Amino acid sequence: MCSRLLYRGSLSLPDSYLLLDGLTFSANLLANKDLLHNPLALALESMRGRPSLRLKGTESLEKLCIDPSDDVCMDIHPSATLSRVYFENILCLSRLSPDGRTEIGVRVALGDTDGPATTEMLIFGDTLSSSTSATSLTIRVARITPATRAPRPDDPTPRKPPLHLLTRKQTIGELAANTRIKVNVNGKGEDSEVVRRAREVMLHLPSSKPRGRGKDKERGGLFKVPALPANHAADADVFGPVSDPKGKARAVDEGIGDIEQENKSIIKKFTVRHLDAVGVSKAHPEFKEVFGFVYRGTAFALRATIKKSPVSALALDTLVEAHIKLYVTT
Repeated sequence: MCSRLLYRGSLSLPDSYLLLDGLTFSANLLANKDLLHNPLALALESMRGRPSLRLKGTESLEKLCIDPSDDVCMDIHPSATLSRVYFENILCLSRLSPDGRTEIGVRVALGDTDGPATTEMLIFGDTLSSSTSATSLTIRVARITPATRAPRPDDPTPRKPPLHLLTRKQTIGELAANTRIKVNVNGKGEDSEVVRRAREVMLHLPSSKPRGRGKDKERGGLFKVPALPANHAADADVFGPVSDPKGKARAVDEGIGDIEQENKSIIKKFTVRHLDAVGVSKAHPEFKEVFGFVYRGTAFALRATIKKSPVSALALDTLVEAHIKLYVTT
């Protein structure tokens, strides 16, 4: 028999490191003259280069829908003892159905996933007519196909197309092939008023191309964003200055000099240090209120010199301690 080798390798058992090696899958060229239209043969040939296929277990042929028209067979090498013993125990000990097939088969997946795009096949035994009394089995392979769903009461009923859509020369097959059929309503070969108006509307539909001026076409159709005016403020809009979450306007630090900013930072550090010394740390529940009073009072006391020259450390110690004594009792 003339055949084509499709795949040669082994089957990997689930949850085991054992391999059923020495397996060969081939297609009968006499029955399969065009292998390009053989789904199982193409799927097996695409598995070339893989050392093994994934064995999923045994299945009953009555519960599956298979397509045996591919005419693919499997052979076991005589030296592959483990594979021969496994398939003998599965197929030779199984009962035969009235059509001569074994009731049990081995399910194999051609891929690493179990999705709908993965091709699965079933390996089963088929009786071979022989002149001797002993029955011999041929190991065949068939592709597993999706089960056909039984019709349900809510399924739409198939209907024939209306007779007025068919002419003497068109058939139902040509009508389903999306052929254009001219309907004669008045019998004189003239279109009806509804068809004529519909044709006029379709012919005068507006163009979907964007309309542009001639200058834009000459410039290449580029749109340039105009520049912002010089007096535009980044943090302001038509409703006024942008506010923080508390509703206060953002402070503009441009009017504060470097000397004043540095003096205020020093006052904050002295205030935090002296408050911590009297037991009012940042974790204290009244720290924020006391810190605010001490800081603002000290800065107000030094308002005459805070913008002109650096403040004296001795003067800061005196003023901060005096304010803390007003609000903190030790």
